[in-house]
Amino acid sequence: MSSDMIALINLRNDATLSELNEKRPLATIPVGGKFRLIDFTLSNIVNAGIANVGLLLSSQSRSVLDHIRSGKEWGLARKGDGLFYLPEDVEDILRPVEGDVPAYYKNLLFVKRGNKPYILLTGCDTVQNIDYDEVLHFHRRHNADVTIIYQTQTQDFNRSGYAITVNERDRITNIESRDSLKAGENLYQRGILIDSDIFQHSIRRAYAKGYSYLITDILKRNVSRLRMFGYQYTGYAKRVDSIDSYFQINMDLLNAETWHDLFLADDQRHIYTKIKDEAPAKYMEESHVSNSLVANGCIIEGRVENSILFRKVKVGKNAVIRNSIIMQHTCIGDDAELDYVVCDKNTVIQPEAVLLGTKEKPLCIGKYSVI
Repeated sequence: MSSDMIALINLRNDATLSELNEKRPLATIPVGGKFRLIDFTLSNIVNAGIANVGLLLSSQSRSVLDHIRSGKEWGLARKGDGLFYLPEDVEDILRPVEGDVPAYYKNLLFVKRGNKPYILLTGCDTVQNIDYDEVLHFHRRHNADVTIIYQTQTQDFNRSGYAITVNERDRITNIESRDSLKAGENLYQRGILIDSDIFQHSIRRAYAKGYSYLITDILKRNVSRLRMFGYQYTGYAKRVDSIDSYFQINMDLLNAETWHDLFLADDQRHIYTKIKDEAPAKYMEESHVSNSLVANGCIIEGRVENSILFRKVKVGKNAVIRNSIIMQHTCIGDDAELDYVVCDKNTVIQPEAVLLGTKEKPLCIGKYSVI
């Protein structure tokens, strides 16, 4: 276990997927049949031996607390160190403040008590299996004050993000907010490793000056003053920031190469989640399933192709599901047809219903719906 890092996961600046549920935090959006989005971030952290983890909670965090609880599944249920919930102040809920600097400032006591030389700052909107211990070695090897994780884009990135410019020695020379990035440019991956003393001093100073954002108001302003380096992550990593990206990530998991990269490439870096004891999926004689992920407790009587089914989904006779994500406890009626559909939990699709979306714009069905 590493004793040199603590971690802060900021859940307060993540947008919700309003097409599904405006109140559910992005952290607990289901992914890949049995995981939640936060499972990837928490697992990456504990796999690096980090035993002191703080969660900056938003005002709507009931599902986060229900999923993580004591942190037992991630080895964080400890007498000393372990998992710390850092809730939002009432005054910040009533009068929301912009940016992440105020949240970090009000939780500097957690950093101070952690008493470690380095702090890892991250969100939980990215599906990846990154070795943060390797990032720490990179940080030390370069004698860095700050290490920012980025990924070089293989195709155009048509959403907002931060472009990171690095020289041939991995030194960061510029950080720029963009509405989009082109193929070949470096996209910031919401991972920063920073010396704890520098972090505490910078946050106090920024808060006193009324600054709001760590990236633009602190790091960008100090690119030339601090020893700031960029760590290039080359594995699978995609950010969930829209229903389109959420749908594409789940479809990516049906690709054997992507699945291997995330779950099988290193037998020391597992992705953990809360355990649910369920009976195995039941495939009836007339069922047909191809290139799909089917979780425990499902009963399949129809046809499922290129889709992801979460726990206890029931697919009726002669029903056809293609290119879709069906969340837990959903019932698909006999002879129904679904194509390019994202269906939230506890939904009932009535017999002979036809629901058709497109690859570019999947049809979203909210939870507890009856269609």
